[in-house]
Amino acid sequence: MIRKDYWQEYKSLNMIEEEDPIMTLDPFGEKATDYITNSNAYLNFAVGSIRSGKTIAAIVTFLRYIKQSQHTLFAMAGKTLKSLERNVLTPMKGIMRYFKIKYYYHKKDNTLDIYNLGKQTKTVVLYGIEKKGSEEPIKGSTYAGALLDEVTVMDPAGARMMISRNSLGDAKIFLTCNPDNPNNFVYQEYITNEELNNGDDVSVWNFLLDDNPSLTESYKKHIKSIYPPESVFYKRNILGQWASGQGLIYSRLDDNNFYDKLRPLDYYDYLGIGSDYGSGSTTCWNLVGIKEFSDHNEFDIIAEDGYNAKKEGHSLSDAEIVQRILLMQDKYNLGEDDVFYPSHDATSLKTALENEPLFRMALQTFKPDTMKCIGEIHSLIYKNYLRIHTGCVETISCLRGYEWDTRASGDKPRKVDDHYADSIRAPIMNHLFNSGMIGFSMSV
Repeated sequence: MIRKDYWQEYKSLNMIEEEDPIMTLDPFGEKATDYITNSNAYLNFAVGSIRSGKTIAAIVTFLRYIKQSQHTLFAMAGKTLKSLERNVLTPMKGIMRYFKIKYYYHKKDNTLDIYNLGKQTKTVVLYGIEKKGSEEPIKGSTYAGALLDEVTVMDPAGARMMISRNSLGDAKIFLTCNPDNPNNFVYQEYITNEELNNGDDVSVWNFLLDDNPSLTESYKKHIKSIYPPESVFYKRNILGQWASGQGLIYSRLDDNNFYDKLRPLDYYDYLGIGSDYGSGSTTCWNLVGIKEFSDHNEFDIIAEDGYNAKKEGHSLSDAEIVQRILLMQDKYNLGEDDVFYPSHDATSLKTALENEPLFRMALQTFKPDTMKCIGEIHSLIYKNYLRIHTGCVETISCLRGYEWDTRASGDKPRKVDDHYADSIRAPIMNHLFNSGMIGFSMSV
């Protein structure tokens, strides 16, 4: 069980009935214990590899700080409110139940009231800081402390605003993140800022897998096997390094990822068509077959089609594109149980499909998180869980030439002939999320 020497004061508190499950905590490792007991700076960063115990340590530290504070108003923020609820609020409620702390979450107002953590009711306001302009709802607020989860993926202006609004006496902020690109504002402005890294303004703890004693050796071996060792994702998520992408993105793509003989369609558990839309460039779509196994999913890129307006010298109308899509639908006998994924910027194409009486498939708009998509597809390629039929010539060519933009300030693929790389993402990512194989919410 958790080391209780910091929490004996909670044992006498009365617990109220909640639907939220009680979270039983394993013993903390030395790194987490040090973070909990010595997060005395204004900004306290828990940085490092996935599954290293950063988030739970930050939650416990934040609750401990709230109890000790004389103030009553605090904040929590994530990239989105949904990700914050999943990654932080859910385990926090389980921890509070374990320690018999009374609370109530006002979901409509995005506030959490904590009733018996000190003499007065403590209120925590929740924010999503994803898009430009996310700093606007934060302006004018004043807080005594905050927890910022995955701060590297937040909108920089919103994150800076949140940090600036914690100005009540002795305010402290607890921040978690996986390492990102070295050009990320968190790394540049805080992590490597020698002037601020003085123990009073900024303190940084670097977490690794071995810092989480609850992980078994077999589980750590499994986690390490997800990414190719030379990839930027391995360096960040496993080694805890701030690294930039260079060279080919899907560097492990080889002949093992290609196949010649098509399987019968009834072999697959699910079929879906992903797409990418470019009215003046390339519009394309891919049929993806999905086979479920007990411990993983496998994905076959079965077919492709598309139209390159630049190459052909003129664009197709949405109505003409719909007729091309119907050819793939009818050839593979796709129906209402199968999904077509228009890209988020293809509103007119989606409308045209909805108005086409012969179109039978379900529609689901897909808005990608590019780095999440690349990381998951890279892992599937590495483990040979993603295969591409040799007839998908354009798709193979696109994936083989897909590379990082080394001139960009952050992590971005080169926007050159990337349409088929974008097209395959939606059926893969949506199924991984819905089947619980990945733990982040889809933007759909």
